[in-house]
Amino acid sequence: MSRPPPRSLEEFFYRKLMDSPAFHNWVRKIHARINRIDYTPHPDTKPKIKLNYLSYKPTTFHKVNAFRVIWADEMKRSFRFWS
Repeated sequence: MSRPPPRSLEEFFYRKLMDSPAFHNWVRKIHARINRIDYTPHPDTKPKIKLNYLSYKPTTFHKVNAFRVIWADEMKRSFRFWS
């Protein structure tokens, strides 16, 4: 059953939050901590992938994109005409 489109931005963000498994997992974790009960992850959630930063090899695209982001940020800070 499909839902009608959201009527406001607030409703859109509310729906995104309510549809998010990560949000519900976070709420379950906080609930378990407050009530001092053992936290067991939901069986349907996927475990997070641990990345080994020592074996990470960025591609040329990653390097160029990182340079572009840093350069743009530096230019914004260097040529700011207000405050």
